Amino acid sequence: MKLETLKAAVRGTVVADSDPGYPETCDALLFNGRKPPRRPRVIVRAADAEDVRRAVRYAAAEGLAVSPRGGGHSWSGVAQQAGMAIDLRGIAHIRVDAAARLADIGPAATNRQLAAVLGAAGLAFPLGHCGSVPASGYLLGGGLGWNANSWGVACFSVESIEAVLADGSLAVASRRENPDLFWAAQGGGPLFPGIVTGYRLRLREAPGAIRTALRIYPAEAAGALAGWMETLAAEGPASLEMTAKFCPAPPPFAAQAERLAIGIATVFARHESEAAVILAHADSLAPGGEIAAVPPMPTPFGALYDQVDASYPEGSRMAVDALWSDAPGALFAALSEGMATAPGAGCHAIATLRSARAPVPGEGAFSMHGRAFGAVYGLWQDPAEDARGTGWVRGVADAAAPVTKGVYVGEADLERPGRIHRAYAPAALERLLALRGRYDPAGLFRREIAGLGLSATRAA
Repeated sequence: MKLETLKAAVRGTVVADSDPGYPETCDALLFNGRKPPRRPRVIVRAADAEDVRRAVRYAAAEGLAVSPRGGGHSWSGVAQQAGMAIDLRGIAHIRVDAAARLADIGPAATNRQLAAVLGAAGLAFPLGHCGSVPASGYLLGGGLGWNANSWGVACFSVESIEAVLADGSLAVASRRENPDLFWAAQGGGPLFPGIVTGYRLRLREAPGAIRTALRIYPAEAAGALAGWMETLAAEGPASLEMTAKFCPAPPPFAAQAERLAIGIATVFARHESEAAVILAHADSLAPGGEIAAVPPMPTPFGALYDQVDASYPEGSRMAVDALWSDAPGALFAALSEGMATAPGAGCHAIATLRSARAPVPGEGAFSMHGRAFGAVYGLWQDPAEDARGTGWVRGVADAAAPVTKGVYVGEADLERPGRIHRAYAPAALERLLALRGRYDPAGLFRREIAGLGLSATRAA
């Protein structure tokens, strides 16, 4: 099949590596300024699921490996594989049935877009913490979102999916229809054997008041911060989301401390008075010795995304690893101490704790979790600093290794050999690989994941 035939067949656009503007189109596939050396031969910007089907069939006929691209936030660059990249950004519809509390969305609908549409209808979903991240990778990775202690891991609020399989067919999967494929979509991440082109989401009533307060400490208070958060995780309501942030001290605080440990309390309450009571109780238990405190302030989803997204400017060179642990104090200490050698002011780490009242994750490929979650982010600008930046992230992760239970596939450093094996319970990984063999026996949906041995199953 000639490439011109594919170009004529799809509603979207097709860009080959020999076409004008290809380098820019290829670089735009990834949010990260640090691009992998591998580059696809063909990029298909799909306008709908039918375009995806046609692109998959073309790739199969031509012996090309296929990799989907949702929003380009894949830290390991799996959206820019050799062969064919299918860009899903054109499939970003959001259709809400407020009476049924359901939403049908495209894989490229972003957290910020969905929050705005749902908020206008008085509804909500456990959306991701970064506004520009779309549903695709977020939900496939499990989805650790806002108010997860009340609403649960996001993938377990998915009612059904539509996915294009390796033979070019479009399958619907739910708990009743193709349940094994649906199981794989609930946390299977880059091992999911297909391309999801649509999600149906189960929605909830929107919180009436979202409020956030901060307490800023020197880095030496990391242990006390962990103790405070453990108390609130055990005693506080599930609607209180506590986050610790560890970072070099910015200019306003640099005279008082070289590094900071910041306690961020965000409550998703039914009304203003409930939010005030919850945050006042949290504040009454906070350790002393803070450098500064920010009183409760209104933080609707748009404001939350403004705050978070500012920490991850598009085009910065980035690396990350994300860890699960059952030893919060030791994890907090490792993350905080790692900031002492951070190669740039934008480098930071975050940590959260699971509430004692959080819903137990359902039955799905998402099978690795713990009492505490931590993630370390390296950000820099100079390409000459790539080795230093990635080395720093890995050094901090290694320092936390003695108390690390596993990794979160949505943000794990999958460029490290064998890291993928720590993202799932052993039985879940075995089942995922078996499903890949069943749904994609020829290895069309190749993922170049270090240590997994899947990269050689298709020609580039």
